[in-house]
Amino acid sequence: MRPVSSLIDTMRLMAPEMSRADRNVANIILSDIEAATRISTKSLAAQAEVSEPTIIRFARRMGCDGFTDFKIRLAQDYALGRMYIAAERQEPAKTGRAVAEHVYEATAQALANAFSQRDPDALEHAVDILDKAQRVFCFGVGGSSANVAREAENRLFRLDMAASATCDSYQQLIMAANCGTADTLLIFSVTGKPRSLVDSAEIARSQGAAVIAVTKPDSELAKHSDVVIPLHAFDEEKFFYMPNRGRYGQLYVLDCLATLLGARRMKSVSKKLWRARRILADLHGPTDPQPVGD
Repeated sequence: MRPVSSLIDTMRLMAPEMSRADRNVANIILSDIEAATRISTKSLAAQAEVSEPTIIRFARRMGCDGFTDFKIRLAQDYALGRMYIAAERQEPAKTGRAVAEHVYEATAQALANAFSQRDPDALEHAVDILDKAQRVFCFGVGGSSANVAREAENRLFRLDMAASATCDSYQQLIMAANCGTADTLLIFSVTGKPRSLVDSAEIARSQGAAVIAVTKPDSELAKHSDVVIPLHAFDEEKFFYMPNRGRYGQLYVLDCLATLLGARRMKSVSKKLWRARRILADLHGPTDPQPVGD
C-alpha cells in the first residue's frame, strides 16, 4: 500500500481502524516521532508489547520495504513536516518578519507535501484525456477548489482548449447532463465530498464523458472518476494561520497538467500564443518578457 501522503499522516488517519497491535506501534511512533526515527526493532517491539515480526509487517503495511526503510522515510517526512507536527503547540506569528518567514516555510512544506503524493502515471493519463477533449468543464466548490477551477480555465484556454469553469452547483449539474463522449470534467476537491461534484461526475460519466478528479484518494468523488490525481491535505483546518496544503497542492497539480499539456501542444499553439502576445502588445505597447495576458 502506498501512503496517501506522508507516513505521519497515513498513521494518524489509519490508527483508529488498525488492529490493537498495530495501533500500539503507531501510537508509540507518533508520541515521539524524532525518537522513533532512531529506535530499533527490538526496542519498539518491547515498548508496544508486540513481536519483532509484527513491527516488520507494520512497516510493510505502511508501504515500506522493511523497518529500516520505514525509519528513513519517517525521518524525511519529519524533516519536511516539523512545522505541522508542532503546529498545535505554536503561537501564530505576529510580526512582519516572523510572518514572512513562517509563511515561506509553510508554503515550501505545503508543496513538499503535494510532491510526496505525486502520481506521474495519473498526470499523463489525465493529459491524454484533456488533450483529446472537445470541451473541458472545470468544477470546484468552496474557497480553494472554486478558485483553482477558475484558474484551470485561465490556463487551459491559453492552450487553445474550449475550457469553462463554474462553482455554481446548479450549473455544474446542467453542464454534466449536457456532456457527451468528447467532453471532460476536471474537478478539484480537497475532501471529495461535495454532493454537486459527486453527482456531476456520476451524471457526466453516464453520458460517456470522462472525469478527472484532483482529490482525496478513496473519496466518494474518486469512486466516480476515470482518473484520480491523488491529493490529501491532512487536518489543514487546524493550521488556520498557515497557507493550507490543499490550495498549494491543487495549484501544483494544475501547473503539472498545464505544463505537460503545453509541451504536447507546442507545435499547434505556439503561433496562436505569438499572435495573442502581439495583439495584447497593442494595449500597452512593447514590454519585457511576461506571461501571455499579464
